[in-house]
Amino acid sequence: MQYKQKSFRKIPANFLQLTDKFLIAKKLSDFTESDLARILDNFSWENAIEFLPNKNGKHSTINADGKTILRRDLPKEVVSREYKYKRLEFHGRDNRVEVDDSTWRSFERIFREQLPAPSVPIKCIVSNDEKLLMVECGSKDSEQLLLHKLNLALEVFKSEFEIHISAKDGFVKIPTKFEVVNWMILPSGEKTQEEIISLINSTISPKLKKTERPVIEKRLAKISSYPADAMAIGLGGYKGYIIYHFRQKGISVLESDNVNNATYVFDFKKWQELSQLSKTEIIEEGLAELRIIHNQEWESNIDKLLS
Repeated sequence: MQYKQKSFRKIPANFLQLTDKFLIAKKLSDFTESDLARILDNFSWENAIEFLPNKNGKHSTINADGKTILRRDLPKEVVSREYKYKRLEFHGRDNRVEVDDSTWRSFERIFREQLPAPSVPIKCIVSNDEKLLMVECGSKDSEQLLLHKLNLALEVFKSEFEIHISAKDGFVKIPTKFEVVNWMILPSGEKTQEEIISLINSTISPKLKKTERPVIEKRLAKISSYPADAMAIGLGGYKGYIIYHFRQKGISVLESDNVNNATYVFDFKKWQELSQLSKTEIIEEGLAELRIIHNQEWESNIDKLLS
């Protein structure tokens, strides 16, 4: 079965009749190099890998970050946020110098409820000597999750995909193990400080406001001022997340380009295990040793942690 359309508003009846595992797939050869770079940048495609795709549209963004619901039925919430700005500073008679500064502002807004990210991976396999990109579906998927998978596949696969009935008929053989490629590991000494800063800045979302991006850069520079033993930079849907490893302290520090997030501190020994999990699992399931809120005390709390 082949489908070619922009999106699904509801699940087609023939999908609901499938009682076993099935695959939403498209041949790797149908994508151009720029298409593949859009799906996952800085990667060479191999068999039996899985990854969270880049955030290039509505469904891939929800897949990576979750969905925010405005709750007008609840009391408003108070939010504090740091903003960067430029001002003129008096440096003597007839001498004013432009300097960077920041300020914290608190305001009320409609309560936001954050729904967890589905974190559906895209997988790459070889079937009959043909490489496929695919999304696995099954009878245990809720209707909401299945609809999300269908729309995610349409978005990532350029509005077209095929349905393959699962491997019982031998048409597609699914590997039992996939290599997870959500992180780029940067061992200490592998790159210069300038190259690391360039990589870090490239992960910051271009959608941030001009008053917000310098705040994120300042936070990342603060943590980077302490020499880490190694770093891991998020790929695909993990883009914007950076992990700093401090082996002597036995901790790994996770920072992101989310203005309203927090800094998370994990047990360094659990890093390999954590790197296989989704962002939702890492952040929301109590796996962190410490959570440092982004507020006026954040910098001093980072100094206490890392000095």
